[in-house]
Amino acid sequence: MRQMKTPYEIRDPIHGPIGMSREELQIIDSPYVQRLRGIKQTGFAELAFPGATHNRYSHSLGAFHLAGKAFDLIFEDFEWADDVEKNRFRSYLRMSALLHDIGHGPMSHAIEAAMPPKKEVLGGEGQATHEDYTEAIVLKSSLTEILEETFGKEMPLALVSLIRNENRNPSLFLAGRHSQKSLFPVLSSLISGEIDVDRMDYMFRDSLFCGIPYGNFDRDWIFSNLTYIEEDNQFFLALDSRALYAFEDFLLSRYHLYLMVYLHHKSVIYDEMLYQFLISDEGGPKLPSSVDEYLHVDDYWLMTRIRKSKNPWAQRIVQQKPYRMLLEIHSDQNEDAKSYADELEGKLIKAKIGYFRSSSSGLLSKYHMKSDTNKNTIYIIYRDVRFTSSQRPGIRKEPIQQATELFDRYKNKRIIDRLYAETTI
Repeated sequence: MRQMKTPYEIRDPIHGPIGMSREELQIIDSPYVQRLRGIKQTGFAELAFPGATHNRYSHSLGAFHLAGKAFDLIFEDFEWADDVEKNRFRSYLRMSALLHDIGHGPMSHAIEAAMPPKKEVLGGEGQATHEDYTEAIVLKSSLTEILEETFGKEMPLALVSLIRNENRNPSLFLAGRHSQKSLFPVLSSLISGEIDVDRMDYMFRDSLFCGIPYGNFDRDWIFSNLTYIEEDNQFFLALDSRALYAFEDFLLSRYHLYLMVYLHHKSVIYDEMLYQFLISDEGGPKLPSSVDEYLHVDDYWLMTRIRKSKNPWAQRIVQQKPYRMLLEIHSDQNEDAKSYADELEGKLIKAKIGYFRSSSSGLLSKYHMKSDTNKNTIYIIYRDVRFTSSQRPGIRKEPIQQATELFDRYKNKRIIDRLYAETTI
């Protein structure tokens, strides 16, 4: 489908020209989005993959671009009430993709150990997470005013609903010319689901900058076979069965990318050292609870504090002197290997040598997480010419987790158990 030429473009190494409207550019140019330029997408992974210096800003732009592309393909034949309604929902999807990482902290997820109580950021119990910062920025900052003035009063709540995958105002997501039905399931699946634009961008982007092939998959074929299906007055994301093998390859590509990059032994030990620094008695840096002050928190903010610190963990990070990995055991290895790990750990304790024993896990799918059970189901649809209605092929649907054997085959977590020591023995 031919799209109108947008007045502004940003060149991207993955997607080429990314078009945007004047209104969208206002949000992109806001300080909260620009902050993401200073946060590396893959944290400490650049110490193992020197090209991985790309940032969360470029990733957010990529997700924003793919969200618009997905919307235009999926809803090409949807009967909207009018163009105003169509543009409103397209903005919901594009803006939520752009802002999904806006509350992310610097370097790695280890930084969440330095986040304040949730009640100081957003309200509620427990410790704040980057998702809480995201919600606070969208709902309670200067960006909130820009979103409301540019796209309407309902925009911030609609974005938080999609990013959090919690429909907080069902009336916002009702659409259609002939009857109002909810688009929330299909839209939220594209933001935080099994086939979302977040994954579709970072897999290509991270594999490119890391210089490895593991994140590549047939994105164009998956996109061209995305659609929606109605169920109980709601529209759900669906994938034509022709692209089932491409979807399986997508799942495996992400799984292998996690094992090879995000769980790389060097990333794991630097994350652990950062975590130890943040929780140390000497008092590592604490993130501000104010979203205005949070504007200044990025990788440079954190590294400045690490460099100034006399903490031994901080010094190890600065001097790039990590604990050495002595042993790595995967979950499919035999009991002899695990027994040896226990024996080696005992020797380290006896010799009073500082060490870490880390356990990293990779999981194929969100469907294996209890919290995601039956949440925004995605369907595989089969077009069967044997069952026709009004000269059109009949459609049979099946939840995506039942359409492929991969979910059962990889239902167990892949555990990587490692021993790191202050020195070799």
